[in-house]
Amino acid sequence: MGHVMKANIKLSLFQLTFVKLLALIRNVIAKMTGNPNFATPAVPILDLKALADAFEGAIEDATNGSRQSRLLRNQLALQVMDMLRTQADYVRSVCAGDAAKLESSGYDLAKQRAPIGIPGTAQDMQARMTNLQRQVELRWKRVYGAHGYQVWMTASDPAVAANWEAIGYTTRVRHLVTTLESYKAYWFCVSAIGTAGEGAQSDPAMGRAA
Repeated sequence: MGHVMKANIKLSLFQLTFVKLLALIRNVIAKMTGNPNFATPAVPILDLKALADAFEGAIEDATNGSRQSRLLRNQLALQVMDMLRTQADYVRSVCAGDAAKLESSGYDLAKQRAPIGIPGTAQDMQARMTNLQRQVELRWKRVYGAHGYQVWMTASDPAVAANWEAIGYTTRVRHLVTTLESYKAYWFCVSAIGTAGEGAQSDPAMGRAA
């Protein structure tokens, strides 16, 4: 059985405008009122409501208002964030990662990073002659989820799996192969390696050294 990632709620409160912050606290009030999942909220719903009303009034006053009214609005915004954080901790502890319950709280769910499986196959494999003798430069396209690449070579039939020999490992998307015989045909390919294992070998590319 694979590892099941637990859901969580997202709190990027400082990124929210005053109006969005107000919308969030209103949403939490609406969703948590009478919600059987949250019988004993850390911050009573009535307290949230009183703060939301005060905050809404302060936002309106501050729109064309004095410096004093803007200070009050900013102060109330910090209180709203504080209460939302306290309530979020309660919601998290009650829900224990249950996405449906978390969603019912009115908070936004955090985006989950899907675990990356075995990386795909490298594309656009190329083997080029360099200015130096007995060298071939290999290049390929980066593979999502790979932290490195195993480089393979054969001087005989590339269709026979047993002919391939691992000749290097690199974290880059290029590799220089040296000490080759001049003008002899060699075949090269790479396989991408990620945390979940090794992907399939790329299509081979033929190269000759000068």
